[in-house]
Amino acid sequence: MERLKDATAHAEMVALTQAAGALGDWRLASCTLYVTLEPCAMCAGALVQTRLGRLVFGARDGQQGGVFSNFGIAQFVKHTHQVEVIESVLEDECKALLQTFFKKLRS
Repeated sequence: MERLKDATAHAEMVALTQAAGALGDWRLASCTLYVTLEPCAMCAGALVQTRLGRLVFGARDGQQGGVFSNFGIAQFVKHTHQVEVIESVLEDECKALLQTFFKKLRS
């Protein structure tokens, strides 16, 4: 976001755009996205819109999480597509990585 000066340039959004470009299709049903932190509501909506096959993430985000923590977007039953979600993969390691990153960012 900071580098591109774009609030929508989350890593998930960039990865989805790049994957669609590489595959030549906006439908990403055969793809798995791996992230350290639960995606926000915007990114969770994009996962549904791209028909992503699977999301794997490490830690929930109680403040901004849109997959489970606050909105449940990726699993909302009225959507035409529900993303398979695997959570808590290497959760402690992901939390430590994020804490280190943000500590360095703030210092």
